[in-house]
Parts: sequence; C-alpha cells; structure tokens
Amino acid sequence: MTDLVDIRGIAVLGLGRSGRPATLLARRRLPRALVWAIDEGDVSADVRAELEAVGAAVLTGPDVSGPVSTALPAAVELLVRSPGVTAESPVLREARRRGLPVWSEVEFASRFLANRLVGITGTNGKTTTTTLTGRMVEDAGLLVAVTGNIGHALANLPHAIDPETIVVAELSSFQLEDIEAFRPDVAVLLNLTEDHLDRHGGYAGYVTAKLRIFENQDEEDVALLNADDPGTLAEGRVPGCARLSWFSTGDEAGGQAAGVTAGRAWIVAAGRRHDLCAVSELSLKGEHNLQNSLAAAAAAAAVGVPPASIARTLQTFQPVEHRLQVAGVVDGVTYVNDSKATNVDATLKALTAYSGPVFLILGGLSKGSAFDALAVATEGLVKQAVLIGRAAPEFAAAYARRAAAAPGSAVPFETLPDLAAAVAWCGERAMPGDVVLLSPACASFDQYRSYEERGEHFLKLVSELRARG
Repeated sequence: MTDLVDIRGIAVLGLGRSGRPATLLARRRLPRALVWAIDEGDVSADVRAELEAVGAAVLTGPDVSGPVSTALPAAVELLVRSPGVTAESPVLREARRRGLPVWSEVEFASRFLANRLVGITGTNGKTTTTTLTGRMVEDAGLLVAVTGNIGHALANLPHAIDPETIVVAELSSFQLEDIEAFRPDVAVLLNLTEDHLDRHGGYAGYVTAKLRIFENQDEEDVALLNADDPGTLAEGRVPGCARLSWFSTGDEAGGQAAGVTAGRAWIVAAGRRHDLCAVSELSLKGEHNLQNSLAAAAAAAAVGVPPASIARTLQTFQPVEHRLQVAGVVDGVTYVNDSKATNVDATLKALTAYSGPVFLILGGLSKGSAFDALAVATEGLVKQAVLIGRAAPEFAAAYARRAAAAPGSAVPFETLPDLAAAVAWCGERAMPGDVVLLSPACASFDQYRSYEERGEHFLKLVSELRARG
C-alpha cells in the first residue's frame, strides 16, 4: 500500500472542482513534496494564480501538448486523477506505463480524514439519497458535511471540518475506480443498471468500479444493499468483510435494516424495529424514492440518528434540484425537471411517479446503452416521446422499430432540434392534466456543460411559457 510519508513528488491531473482542492490539500499537508497541477485543457488565470501562490507548478494546455515524457515530470511518484479524466489522457497513460500509483481525489483526501464516513453509490438515486441522509444527520443536531460527487469535493474537508463531523459522500464509479485504501464506515449500494459503458469498457467494468466501495471495509463497518434490485442481487457476494444489511420495500429479506410492513416504513436501530411513518406520508414520491428513503433512513440510523428524528425528516424533506423537480404548472399542464436522469433506468424510475398522460422529453449524449427496451417500457406510461440532441436519431430508430413490431401499442415520437423547441412543441399540444417530463436518459454534454445547466434551461423555458400564459 502506498504511504504518503514516502512520496516526494505528486501530480494532480485535472484542475476542476476536485483537482483544484486536491492540489491545495497536497501543498498544505505534504510541504516536503513537490506538487504539479496538470490540466490538458486550459484553466482560468485565477486558478493558476491560486495554485502557484501555494507553491504548485501549474502545467496546462500548451505546456502538456508536447511529448508525454515532458507532460509528466520524472520526479512524480503519485498521480491524483480527477474523475473527469478519461483513460485516453496521455498523462494518465504515461503514469500507467511507468507503474505509478494512480489515486482518485476521494482516495487522496480520505488519507487526511479520520471522520466517520457514509459512502453512497449506485446507478440512480445517489444525489437524492446522499442529500436526504445528510439532512437526517443535520436535523438530529449532529455535525455533517455532504460531499463527493455533489457539493464540495472531499479534498476541501480535512482542514475545514470538526473531527466529530459525519461525512456523507455521494460516490460515482469514476471516483471509486482508483481507490486503494478508501474505507467508509457505512457503504450504501442503491442499485446497479447499465451506465457509463463508454468509460468502463462495458457493464462488467462499471459494476467492478461500483463494488469497490466495499472492498476495504472490515467487521466493524456496515454494508447496506437493496434487496429489491435485480442488478445488486445478481452480483451475489460483495467484496470486503463488512456486516451486511439490506433495505427493501417489503418485509422478507434476511438481515434487513429498513423495510415496509402494512404500508408503514420502519428501520432497525439498537437491535430492534422502529416504526417511522406511513409510506403515504413520505415527502418523496415514487417507488424509486421509497427505496431511496429507506436507504437513507438505514444509513442515518447506522451513524446514530434517532428513529424519531429520521421520521420527521422523511416527512418534510424537499426533492433536490433537477430530480423530479416541479418546474411549474401552465394551463393545467405540470412541467417536471428530471435533468439528473442521465441513463435509461433513471428515466424508467421517474415514470413510476406519474400515472397520467406524459409527454417525455428524451435525448442528449448517449452513454452507449441501447434504447429499444425503453421504447417498449414507456408504452402505457407515455403519451408522446419528444426526442432531442445528438442521441435523437438513436431514439427515433428504436421507437420506429417498435412501431413496426407493435403498431397498436407503440409510443408516437417527434424529433426536434433542442430543448427550447421541445418545450414549445409540448406547450402547444399538452392538455390540462398532462405532464411534460424532462427525463432525458442521456448525458447533457452535446448541448450543455452539465445536467444542472440543462435543468436550469428547462426551468427558464417553463417560466417563460408561464409568463406568456
């Protein structure tokens, strides 16, 4: 195992939301080590000045466009990789060729944190569950920091939080694929379905990265898994030696930490079952959000949050932005922003929250999944599919194949150039009682910098639609 005490040269690759604080952390905590901050693109003058001011050597764009041997200094002994850096990076490839240890920012930052840590991963529901868990801890009067793939990068925390603070971290497969000793006290796996196949070379590589969250846990730690999720159950045992617990919308799984009996949610805390509230009283709606609520409740109980406090939070928590967020009601039509749904399974889960006619806006940048199953699964749930972005032709082909195979039940579809055109088109055709749901099943990077920017644009378009009346 790599020991930071022995490292005399560190390079941080990728200077975005996690790379910048990782560089600052390296300079603060390892003053004897040389630190290089590398980005194969450009960085702002402010970021460059900030990093150079603490003594990091900044190499960007033109500095690293030459031979790889000059892009990665010879004295580097450890590479800290930001999650957005792909396997095609010349600097990363050179580090691999030299046999250097490559850590994610999460791995690096965790070496300086002794706090209790709840790590939450899965294909869908991470942001909602992480935010809800953090709110439960906060509502109980305990110190908490919500971090990881949302909020502040983990590298911001070692010099900024109290030792008693409970860290609740959303963890993506990108952050977990390069861990070495990272060990959460409570690790939560929400579900496993196809996602990021382009990054991990297929589903098996993606699952392997996700399951790494458990590999360093010991008998004192807790692993929470979803007994209702076929993808999780298909994997059988998970790595590590943690105490295995389950959450389920039923009441049948052995070792169950949270579940539902006769329409009421419950958790196990201090060795006994505690009633929380009726499922109908949960603030988050939909089958997927029932699973997210149970997962958060079990995780919060595992770090000492009292059941009564958990119950109160479950009934008052408001959905996070861009995840089934009601953008507004215009002429009786409800517009819902689910821009965070960047894969097929997330979109299908979103549809469980609505029983009325839905205009479903799909499209963006495909992650490599096929859309034929989605075309079938939306039948009976979706009134009209509206296809946008770079993946629109792939969606159109899938819906066209379904129309040829089952003309009586296939969902009609319309292809449009962008989100603005889609909202306008739906606004002209949706009737009172209908739902216009942006749940794209794709990444946003064909037309937006992030799913947040896409969601904000949707909110703006709905606001303008409402203003026009």
